[in-house]
Amino acid sequence: MARFPSAPRASERPFFALLRATLVLLGIGFILIALSYSGYLSYTELEAPEVEVPSYEFSVDPTGRRLNYGRSWLERDGLLWRMHLEGSPAEFGDARGRLSERLFRELDDRIRDLVDRRYGAWLEQWTAAMVLRWDYRGADRFLDPEHRVELAAMAKALPESEGDRINSYQRLFLYQCVYGLGQRLDDVLLEGSMFAAAPKRTASGEPGNLVIGRTLSFDLGRDFEAERVVTFYYPDGRYPFVSVGWPGLMGVVTGINARGIFVALDPARTDDPPEEGSPLPLVLRTVLEQADTLERAVEMVQQAELRSSGIVLIADGMHRKAVVLEVAPRDRENRRVVRGEGDAIVWATDHMVDEAFEGDLHNDWVRRYTSSGYRYQRLEELLTSGEPIDVARAVAVLRDRRGVGEEELGLGNRNALENLSTSQSVVVDATAMVMWVAEGPSTLGRYQAIDLGRRLRRTEGPPAPLDDLPPDPLLYSEEYRDYQEAIEAIEHARIMLGRGLPERARWSAQVALALAPDLGELHRLLGDIERELGNAEQARGHYKRYLELVPGRRRDQVRVEGILAELEG
Repeated sequence: MARFPSAPRASERPFFALLRATLVLLGIGFILIALSYSGYLSYTELEAPEVEVPSYEFSVDPTGRRLNYGRSWLERDGLLWRMHLEGSPAEFGDARGRLSERLFRELDDRIRDLVDRRYGAWLEQWTAAMVLRWDYRGADRFLDPEHRVELAAMAKALPESEGDRINSYQRLFLYQCVYGLGQRLDDVLLEGSMFAAAPKRTASGEPGNLVIGRTLSFDLGRDFEAERVVTFYYPDGRYPFVSVGWPGLMGVVTGINARGIFVALDPARTDDPPEEGSPLPLVLRTVLEQADTLERAVEMVQQAELRSSGIVLIADGMHRKAVVLEVAPRDRENRRVVRGEGDAIVWATDHMVDEAFEGDLHNDWVRRYTSSGYRYQRLEELLTSGEPIDVARAVAVLRDRRGVGEEELGLGNRNALENLSTSQSVVVDATAMVMWVAEGPSTLGRYQAIDLGRRLRRTEGPPAPLDDLPPDPLLYSEEYRDYQEAIEAIEHARIMLGRGLPERARWSAQVALALAPDLGELHRLLGDIERELGNAEQARGHYKRYLELVPGRRRDQVRVEGILAELEG
């Protein structure tokens, strides 16, 4: 006899109806969330303008040190990379992307690793990326149209990165905003020191030359130094200029044009929230392309719509004068101030000193809790000693490893002007139009001489006989080798501690301590090791020393302060 499925009992019908309704609601909710997320991504994505660029063929120099692409080229000269860009904005971007793709990927991979370490969990990384997209939605509309085209062409020339949450155009735009992005972090990743010495008259009554010194540190770890790229630009209808930066940077953080107008940018933090405006490096690029006097350069920065704060050194080699411009994104009239007018020497680090910023809490934090205030005092001490500031003296100041009052700081100390982590170092005779760029590591290698008059103004005739500036003797010393070995020992100690072998870790850390006793990261590691071994008193001593030696790394400092509070009961 055939059996038929019985109908569900009346008591079961509400349960199945509720289950079906719940599943339908969940499906609708999932679809709505997916649509909302897709809409969010579309709304916050920066869209590159359409660009068409002529196609050129690569050619490689027989030495393998030079790549040619159209009218542009890239070559390795010693430990520096020199790039020559000529043509339209689209040709600039296309050539830069193709010529420097390998160099850019090396830097980009390092920054990705840094982000992964900072935002370890997947959800934290995703949240940070979504917030970043929102903050920078539509931000490229403030760029010069020609700069947008160049950025789009560069993005088109670079292959998309696997697993990236943003497109190449958006990612490259954020590279131009690196100063503003650094202000979002508790830690300090960018630090700068810069000065200009206006000339005194010589014994014959002739005015001397304007000499400029500048260093910039981009802290991506002591074991990594971004490639130093010196780029010569020849834009159609604008002033040629040279910029010292790193792969992927289209804006200018250090540069000089054919008219002798020099600009350099140090990071700064103020209480102003991010505004809608252009990144300062791209504003300074426009300055170099268009300004022919110091006054015009200052006016352009003061009137620009800025996204974030900064400190700008502007100099005019032809008229032998320089000023420091301290700018916040808001209050153009009251908080974009010029200091140093008429002064023989001007200098700056990473905090504002004008009275307009006296009540600014973020600026005060930078002055007191990072190395900026200490370096500013040391610069003042060195620059106002009465010793004439020529090119050799400028290099000596940039390589200075002592503290205020000639205090011995030890190699690698973050408070020193030369902390062995410098990413770029430049000296310029802006009157003679000669620039010297340090090869690295840090400021220790030779400074290559570049004849700017010939390169930017394209004067005919043989090049001027220029001498490179010699390396620092420290580079070949046993002391520096000890420092390098200490870094290697620290890394080995970290590995041993991570494997649960604190005693072995202490052996390597003690080697590093004997070789380089003033490395802040070493004392934090020793604190961790001693705490793991149950030696609270020794751990406290190392943690306190770490806080003295590593200013500005506030995220890490807060953690160490918490450990100290726990150890002290």
